[in-house]
Amino acid sequence: MEGEAEAADTPDQFLKALGKSLKGTEGVDASMVDILEAHILKAAPAQNAVAQAKDAILKLAAERANPPKPGVDNG
Repeated sequence: MEGEAEAADTPDQFLKALGKSLKGTEGVDASMVDILEAHILKAAPAQNAVAQAKDAILKLAAERANPPKPGVDNG
């Protein structure tokens, strides 16, 4: 990460490198990093970026809490 961070000339490049580095780190939840990249890790995030990230995290949590049941057929 240090080499990537030092090579980043702009905040946007730095934040993209940070997201990439996080995804490559063992034990880090890639889906959560995707949410952070989409909403928070931006040089100019939206004013409601935190609310958008929160909504995405809640949606992910709900999906994980209620996974689809394998082998259920309707026929």
